[in-house]
Amino acid sequence: MFKHNIKYVDFNGNERDEDFYFHLSIPEVTRLEAKFGAPIDTYIKTLVDNQQLADMLDFLEDIILTSYGRKTTDGKSFIKNQQLRTEFEYSQAYAELFEEMITKPELVKKFGEGVSETAKHRQNKNKVEPMVKREDF
Repeated sequence: MFKHNIKYVDFNGNERDEDFYFHLSIPEVTRLEAKFGAPIDTYIKTLVDNQQLADMLDFLEDIILTSYGRKTTDGKSFIKNQQLRTEFEYSQAYAELFEEMITKPELVKKFGEGVSETAKHRQNKNKVEPMVKREDF
């Protein structure tokens, strides 16, 4: 899980300072990798190597919005749904985060490591042969 504090001015002119949470589960990482046709780190390297700016921005937006959610107070669940995603996507907090991401490469690295930390840890711990291989697609 990645927790990031964002300072922004809302649409009523109020200055806000809030923590936002981002996380990708194992199924979400798997779906993203299937969508991109490669492990996420490999896909990012390809985008960077080929200087595909539009695709990089689309990827960044996809990862941010897919990983955004709200942690329950008891810590048992991380809630994600279309309403939460839409509220965040059209907020000034999202605009601030997006700008931070495109101007601070070190934040992108921390974000990427943080959102998929649990999924990657579990995948490495439980090394099993996948039922479906990428080349089967």
